[in-house]
Amino acid sequence: MGEIRPNQRIYDVVGDIKRGNYRLPSIQRSFVWKQDRICKLFDSLMNDYPIGSFLVWKPPENMKIRSRKFIDDYYTGAPLISKEEPDQTSSYLVLDGQQRLQSLYIGFFGSYDNKDLYFKVDSNPNSEENDLRYQFQFMVPEQAQKDRHWVKPTEIVGLNIEGISEFVDDKFKSDKDDVKKIVMTNLGKFIRVFNMEEKILLQEVKENLPYNDVLEVFVRVNSGGIVLTKSDLIFSTVVLNIPDMEGEFIKLVDELNGGGAYEFDIDFIIKTSFVLFDKGAKYDVDKLKDNEYLNKLNEDFVKLKNALLSTITFLKNDAKIFSKRFLKSNLALIPIVDFIYRQRCQQIPEGQEWKLLQYLYMSFFMRFYSHGPDGKLDEIHKIINDTQDFPIERIRKYLEERTGMRYAFSKTMLNDLDLVLNIIQGGVTEIPQRRGWSLERDHIFPQSVLKEKGIPDELINNVGNLRLINMTRNILKSDSLPEDNIEFFGSDDSELKKLFLKAKKDLTKENFESFVKKREDMIFNKVKEFLKISEHDGTADNPA
Repeated sequence: MGEIRPNQRIYDVVGDIKRGNYRLPSIQRSFVWKQDRICKLFDSLMNDYPIGSFLVWKPPENMKIRSRKFIDDYYTGAPLISKEEPDQTSSYLVLDGQQRLQSLYIGFFGSYDNKDLYFKVDSNPNSEENDLRYQFQFMVPEQAQKDRHWVKPTEIVGLNIEGISEFVDDKFKSDKDDVKKIVMTNLGKFIRVFNMEEKILLQEVKENLPYNDVLEVFVRVNSGGIVLTKSDLIFSTVVLNIPDMEGEFIKLVDELNGGGAYEFDIDFIIKTSFVLFDKGAKYDVDKLKDNEYLNKLNEDFVKLKNALLSTITFLKNDAKIFSKRFLKSNLALIPIVDFIYRQRCQQIPEGQEWKLLQYLYMSFFMRFYSHGPDGKLDEIHKIINDTQDFPIERIRKYLEERTGMRYAFSKTMLNDLDLVLNIIQGGVTEIPQRRGWSLERDHIFPQSVLKEKGIPDELINNVGNLRLINMTRNILKSDSLPEDNIEFFGSDDSELKKLFLKAKKDLTKENFESFVKKREDMIFNKVKEFLKISEHDGTADNPA
């Protein structure tokens, strides 16, 4: 591909992408747009909104740059890893505009989660019934065939203006004249927008710039937008200086998330590495040029990886947190990773697990990381550096100082229902919602029945009347009184069972309150036992 023209037609550019004339450098993050946003882009163009400019760069022939192709068939969450391809030296690299160009390319030549883009050619742009004036939707062919007015963009864009009438007569001959008129107008506009007018403005970075200077351009262009975060820019530099790290990071994120159980990302790994390598938790673009950090990351990545994976093992085996729903702050794990990183073989020393568990849950209950987390992470990092054992007492005092709360499990903390219910039920697994399942809080005594009896909401929604069950079981439940053999925490306790049966037989406020308050006390004691913490003096109980 020779020298590019600044102004180009959209269909010409996506055609050049298909031919490999444009690629994405490793400094670009993955594609993140959802299907609805792609549809809105096509609708905006049909409404003659500007698409903006695109920044491209052609590296010198003697410079090896890791890059990747634009995606043909996109799957949600699919890892995209760049690589060196010497035969791609004639390609231009897209520095700014990846999301828009990738969306256009998928719309014409690709798919999104096995669905193709279709345009409803009888869309009425003056209708207010739909979010999009011109309707675009991703569908499987079987779905599109139910209405012949859904047409793929590639069927339209190759038509010339003179051929529109014949196309409409052939494909929509049974339509009424007013519908045919709308279809012909829409087809003409589609062809004009995507294959006649030069709507794309390409700006080229001078070829003789070194890659570090191009990176600086990339940072300046993207740092003010919504597509890239500072950590994305830092990761881009990591990949630039340590190319193999791109694949390592992506594989590590997949391992940490365990098939969707959690929501860790590259941001989390980068922030964790900043803390562990004494660079401070705060994202700072100046760290882009920190060779000391990059060298440390390259040398100790395996050690960092092992500490992170050991932390996930602790999260499941000891903390009983099996899904992202109960992990109230990913950042709260960083001090745990920090401690494990400093241990032999990155394993938790015997007898330290209860300290890590207690710190983790108390940081949740005290909402420690809800404000100003970076400074707190840095301070705890200093505390951990000073000792061999996990310094639970010093951390306790620090949590108290920063929150103004006592480091003690109080009755008010029972209001963190998910955390409490997860603890008393021994850790609950939440099946990914894409499979049609989810966890729900279930009322042991149904709300509708209790409301009819005039029982106040504070008792109805008290933790003593709640449990976690999957959505399917909850749907199958009726709004009648519970069965005698219903399972819940404490149902095997004889005294609580008597109170439960008494409330069921004679559902008065007094009987129901006796059951709820008794169960609430049992839950409270169970959580304290699990955390190994004193409720009165705010000190950590040593299980030894």
